[in-house]
Amino acid sequence: MKNKRIIGGLALALAGMTALAACSSSGSSSSSTPSSSSSASSVKSGGTFTYALDQDIAGFNINQATDSEFVLQEIMNQVWPTVYVIPNTLQPQLDTNYVTSATVTSTSPQTVVYQINPKAVWSDGVPFNADDFIYNYQANSGNPKYTDVGGKAFEPASTSGYNQVKSVTGSNGGKTVTVVFSTPFSDWKSLFSDMMPAHIAKVVGFNNGFQTFNAAVKVSGGPFEIQSYTQGQDLVEVRNPKWWGTPAPLDKLIFRFFADDNQIPPALQNSEVNGANPAQASLQFKDAIAAVPNLTTTIQAGLEFQHMDFNQANPYLAKVDVRQAIAFGTNRADMVNRIVGPITTAVKPLNSRIFVPGQPGYVDTSGGLGAFDPAKAKQLLQASGMTMGSDGYFHPSSGPQAGKDLTFTISTTSGEPVRAEIEQLFQSYMKNIGIKINIQNYSPSTLFGTVGPKSEYDIIEFAWVSTPFPSGNQPIYCSYTNANLCGENWNHAANPQVDALFTQAAATLDPAKAATLYNQADALLWKNMVTLPLFQQPQLNTWTSTFGNIIPNTSSVGLTWNAQTWGLKAT
Repeated sequence: MKNKRIIGGLALALAGMTALAACSSSGSSSSSTPSSSSSASSVKSGGTFTYALDQDIAGFNINQATDSEFVLQEIMNQVWPTVYVIPNTLQPQLDTNYVTSATVTSTSPQTVVYQINPKAVWSDGVPFNADDFIYNYQANSGNPKYTDVGGKAFEPASTSGYNQVKSVTGSNGGKTVTVVFSTPFSDWKSLFSDMMPAHIAKVVGFNNGFQTFNAAVKVSGGPFEIQSYTQGQDLVEVRNPKWWGTPAPLDKLIFRFFADDNQIPPALQNSEVNGANPAQASLQFKDAIAAVPNLTTTIQAGLEFQHMDFNQANPYLAKVDVRQAIAFGTNRADMVNRIVGPITTAVKPLNSRIFVPGQPGYVDTSGGLGAFDPAKAKQLLQASGMTMGSDGYFHPSSGPQAGKDLTFTISTTSGEPVRAEIEQLFQSYMKNIGIKINIQNYSPSTLFGTVGPKSEYDIIEFAWVSTPFPSGNQPIYCSYTNANLCGENWNHAANPQVDALFTQAAATLDPAKAATLYNQADALLWKNMVTLPLFQQPQLNTWTSTFGNIIPNTSSVGLTWNAQTWGLKAT
């Protein structure tokens, strides 16, 4: 699954990325608690770390369709159990605090057996057991025979992988879990992450029970638990007294919400916050924090990328010639030079939706459709039945804009200077080829809670933050007509060939062969121009240097992936 970075971009870190082999198809996985590739610092017990978030949250269920935001992931990393953690190396590691072993016992049918740590317990005293696995599978499976409270259909952010599970059963007093797949699933280690407490969710509901701050939200299975939440201000986590693992050094982890990245540097200067990962790494932000003493700052590239999506429910965007014309008219190289160039020269226009440079699967799948060619763009608009008006804009010959300027509206999250620059540049590029662009931005909660999911846009611009598991792309790009599986496809795009390739790739246990299939699907997505990838988003992480064990992570889990080890450096 990918997370939306509600700020209009998804957080990320760039630079050396280690590719992830999808998983071994047999044998026992390595059993180790999550650790980083760097040696741990000596830290002392006590203290509070306040972390700046670029937006508030929509809800507290990271697995629910409207809540799957990057900022919520950063909050929930230390609260809900994740069987396989993605550390900064991007190689999945079994968290033995929850599961002491995970073994593939058969490949026909693919079967994985998990042994639950007998010490694992929820903060309300209920043991962590097979019921949690079963419920989390059912809620995320997309299978209509499983329903939420009141008989309503579950609304998961993604069913990828879970929809290939045949059964999940418990034995050994609920401490052994056996998962049998109906078809092989290469990215099985991506499953059972951010597991919600089954005994709570069954009562309050998956869809609505975690949408507001209540007693259910306070139940934790991690090193920290949520103590308080004040909308628009902050969320406070404290040590979970029922935690059976190594205690976290910090007493508190506070997440403070900011409506504008520009508010964060003064907060760092005043020690109001101790760390930040702004929605958009900009020269303005970088220069602003350069004057703040005692900060450690990194800029890296990783699994986040900016993109524009075209809503094919629009009668003009429904035409592939028009979508391709927009792509040919967008000067992505110029955009990168202006926006990213002052930060890093390592980023180039992105020519894949599935992989990014640095991953073994990355190849240019664009087939030349990502090139900047204004003349070609105008030819395609003419081929779609439009004529150039005397005002320099193309006029459709039919439909609601017949005889008028061809006009589209682009939307993103408000209050983001970098995202505003993307829109302004796009507006100028489109004027050059005869398309009028209006800009209409929204708050993150509106854009990702209503405008996007209800397809109330022409063109939408934001960023995806990925895990290293390529199967997580399937819900975004498979046919929107399959609502259970493809709930993150807001664009009304549908292609049975793409569907078949994603399904085949997800069932291919050889990572290299799977990558070939994913790239074939992406080549079709380029031809259909369902979305236009722009560029990897540079990820800037900064924190007060008196804290140790803070290690940026380039995947969708963000900086707080190992916050259970953070602490004030011992003197």
